[in-house]
Parts: sequence; C-alpha cells; structure tokens
Amino acid sequence: MREADLRKILLVKAVEEADRDGTLVPTADRAAAGREAMRGAGAPDPDRLLALRAENLLARIAARHPFVERVLALLGPSWQLEVALAILGLALGAALPVLDGTQRINVLAFPLLGIVGWNLVVYVVLALSLLRRSDPGATPVRAAIASAGAWLARRTISTSRGFNAPLAGALQSFAREWFDASRPLLAARAARALHLAAAAVGVGLVASLYVRGIVFDYRAGWESTFLDASGARACLLALYGPASWLTGIPVPGVAELEAARWRPGAGGGQPAARWIHLIAASAFIYVIVPRLLLAAAAGLRAARFSARAPQPQSLAAYFRSAFASVEGAVARATAIIMPFACELSPNALARLVAWVPAAAGGSVDVEARESVPYGEEERYLESFIERGGGRADIVVLPFSLATTPEAENHGTVLAGVRDRLASGKPGARLMVVVDEAPYAERMAAAPERVAERREAWRAFVRSHGLDAQFASLAS
Repeated sequence: MREADLRKILLVKAVEEADRDGTLVPTADRAAAGREAMRGAGAPDPDRLLALRAENLLARIAARHPFVERVLALLGPSWQLEVALAILGLALGAALPVLDGTQRINVLAFPLLGIVGWNLVVYVVLALSLLRRSDPGATPVRAAIASAGAWLARRTISTSRGFNAPLAGALQSFAREWFDASRPLLAARAARALHLAAAAVGVGLVASLYVRGIVFDYRAGWESTFLDASGARACLLALYGPASWLTGIPVPGVAELEAARWRPGAGGGQPAARWIHLIAASAFIYVIVPRLLLAAAAGLRAARFSARAPQPQSLAAYFRSAFASVEGAVARATAIIMPFACELSPNALARLVAWVPAAAGGSVDVEARESVPYGEEERYLESFIERGGGRADIVVLPFSLATTPEAENHGTVLAGVRDRLASGKPGARLMVVVDEAPYAERMAAAPERVAERREAWRAFVRSHGLDAQFASLAS
C-alpha cells in the first residue's frame, strides 16, 4: 500500500473509531462510501477498497473541517525541512574557514581535519550497524527530524480542540498511529536529510575557500609541538594522499615543509593555492561524494517504504468492519479460540465466541479449543498447527486478568504464536483478549488494583509487539 493511501486510511479510521454516534461522519455516508469503493475497485482487493473509501470520506470530512487537510499535509513528506538543513550545512561550511579571523590555513588542523574526522566516525558507526544488522536511524538527531512533522501536527490539532474536541481527539489518535506505522519511512527520510546537510557542509567549505582565495592572499603552513617536518609529511600524505593522486598535485617534501612551518616571530607559510586544491579534492573524497551516495541509498529506502508502507495490525479488523455490509467485499474468516492457562466456563466461552465477530469486524466463523494448562507452553506451541492454528485467519488467545503476566510462560506463548503466524500465514491476525471479570469481581472494593493489573497486561502484551484487548465475560 502506498504511503499517501495509508495516511488517508488511518485518518479516516481514527475519525470513525472516535465518532461512534455518526456526528462527524454520518453512518449513511460510511455505507455509501463503501459501496462506491466496491464499484470503483471492481474486485475485493482490501488495499484498493480501503484507499477508495478513505478518499471518498476524507473529501467529506475536509469539506466540513478544512484544517484536516493541513494536518494530513504536515504528516506527509516535507522537502522544506531537507532544503533548510542543506542551507544550514552550506552556511556552516562557508563559515568554518573564517572562524579564526585570519588568512592562514593550517594544513594539519581544523577545519578540514575536523570535518574528515567526524565523517569517518559516522562511516564507522554506520558500517558497524550494518554488520550487526541493527538500526542506525534511532539516534536523537534523526529521531527529532523524523518527528518534526508529527510535532507540528500535534500543535495544529491542539489549537482546534476548543471548537471541535471530538475531531481533535480523533486526529491526535491518527497522528500517534501514523507515526508508529511510518517510523522506518521517517527514519530513512531523516537520514537522507542529514547526509545531504553533511555534504552541504563540505560544499560550503570548498566554496568559501575558493571565493575568499580570489580576493584575499591566503597563506598555508603548519605547526606542531611534537612533529618535525618528516612526521608532518607522513600525516599530510595520509590525509591528502588520495587528493594528491586524484589531482596530480604532489604533497611538498620535507625541506619545503620545514620552510612552510609557522614559527613565532619568524613568519613561515607559503602561497595556499596548492593546498586549497588539495583541501577541495579531499572534501569531495571524504565528505561530499560518500555523503551523497549515502543520501541516495537513504532516498531509495524511503521510496521503497513509501511505495509499500508497513500496515498496522489493526487495519485488517478495520477493513472487515468498514466493508461488513458491502456484498462481496469481505470473505468469511475463521477464528480459533486457543486459551493458555485460562479456563473459561461454558457461559464465558459462549460470550467470547459472540464477542469475537464484533471485535474482528464481522463475517467470522468462530471455533474453540480446550485450554492448555499453565506450565505446558511447549506443548501448546508444538500442537499449535494440528489444533488448527495453521489455517486460522484469526487466532484468539485469551488470558485472565486474575493472573500476573510472566515472561517465561505467557511471554513464551505470545512470542511463539506471533512468530508461527508471521512465518506460516503472514496475513493471519493474533487477537490477545484479557478477561477482566473474575479479577474485577474479586477486587470490587479496590478498583485501583484492577487498573494496575490491566496496565501491567497492556504493557506486557505491547512489549511483544501486540495490543491487548480487554473484555468482561461475566454474565
């Protein structure tokens, strides 16, 4: 699914979920949009149907509340931010040669040595991240750039709360869900922006040296407490060797370097034209070209994510709910209830069977399996396929709020079922349902204990990349 389509779908989804009574989007409009989408798609393709329906409903929402389109735009691609960072990098690079207020270039020191050193550190970190298959995008700077659009959107939404609180609440939920769903895309765009800004620093440095070299008489030299001319030449060969090879400009010999050494009260230095050429070539070799290549790679990642945006798990249920009344759009799904360490009474199980279709979006055939006792998580996972888990469109995993979540038991089952569905049937959905009834009845005099236990389960399930749903299966 394309990024732009997913963003519109999540916005409409958030509005519909917050607008249960049809104040913002009338029920008749929702039904009509579903039918029109089915006619326009011509086939029951969930992505296409959701995109067409969202386009229709978003036009109606924006007609009544125009600022919704601004929120949508703030959460989309922003070339202005990338241009601003590139201009900032260009200005920084141009300012570096004049920070000391002189017309001297120390060929062994800042600014070139500092820029090259910093970029080499960045390249090493990126290489190590690649080798470790970890995410190099989760740095504070990249995270701040990636979340800039979400921050601006939240500010815009906050200003609307005074005149339409329900819509503002829905848009806040949309901004959170979109930011969570688009993290890889936003991280790739932030990386591209930073690589372009770093390349601009190199361009600014080179441009500043050449422009100022035309109107000022720059002198180049070196000084050191510990190095003699031969040691300085070895360092210069390491730093400027590739540029010397590329340009054909040789690094001076020991005698010439000795004459160019800065000495207190004794002058030193030499015309800087040769060194400006070497600095420019070094900036292209170490900074500008590698950063542009990294920016291109990040841009390709962003384009890939934009064309095939990762979809939130909740979208499957939303599709079934949105098109439940549209004939031919939603095929009947099979849901299998497979409890672990959760004995449900016949009445509680019957209520759970009735609860599943509504939570899943309708058109669901529900089956139930017996519970596997606590401590037999390995048997639960080993028998998962033969008990029907491999053919289920939805696996319902009920737990009881009366138990405390434990990583070695409940966590093992959660992760095992999640991974088996991801590898065996990627389109299948895992619904984690926590029955509140027994614990809420026992703790009727201490509702804060119920809230604490509910939050513990919510956080525990979320740590496994899933969302917990809570239901009271009491009569």
